[in-house]
Amino acid sequence: MEQDTSSREQLNLRIDSTLAMQTKILAIQQKRRPNAIVEEALRDLLKKYKVKA
Repeated sequence: MEQDTSSREQLNLRIDSTLAMQTKILAIQQKRRPNAIVEEALRDLLKKYKVKA
């Protein structure tokens, strides 16, 4: 599900430290980058709420 980096935008956020740690652990377990985990979660959330670009 990795996407082309040419269409990327930086988004700086502050999140709960436990959530950040869990994301890093999941990324290691899945052999993926934490960024990919967060992007997947955001896509799922936007789909849930039927948000379109």
